[in-house]
Amino acid sequence: MIKSKFKKLTPIILMISLAMINSGAYSKNMPCSVKLEFDSNSKGSVANYVLSLQLKNTTGRAVSGASVIYMDETDKQLGNTLLFCSANAQGLAEAVKPGSYGHCEAVLQKVDGAFMRAFGSEKWTQIVNTQLTSLNAVSICNVLGFAY
Repeated sequence: MIKSKFKKLTPIILMISLAMINSGAYSKNMPCSVKLEFDSNSKGSVANYVLSLQLKNTTGRAVSGASVIYMDETDKQLGNTLLFCSANAQGLAEAVKPGSYGHCEAVLQKVDGAFMRAFGSEKWTQIVNTQLTSLNAVSICNVLGFAY
């Protein structure tokens, strides 16, 4: 009698366990990093510090963004942001479909030509390198939730 009740409960327990595992994907530590990308605008050279991660969509809906806390390797919180995600290799706005992978990123900080004009190119380079050293500590992103 106990075995038959257990057999009846097994599918229910399995479904609850899977639901708990799937919902746990919202709070998952994933590798991420900051890269320095150079650009230009009307004020001159721009240094963009871009936080990025590769995301597998484990939800049942298409994902267009991911809310993250970014941390160093010791789990020290360095900041938080909303990353914009795309499944398109050209970065076009194509949401990441369920079960697919996509690239998520956001510009954390910009240092533009206004700094260069105000401080000179040597100081601008020093600011860019100082910020890069600081942001290179980012290695883990805790995904809190998704934008659909």
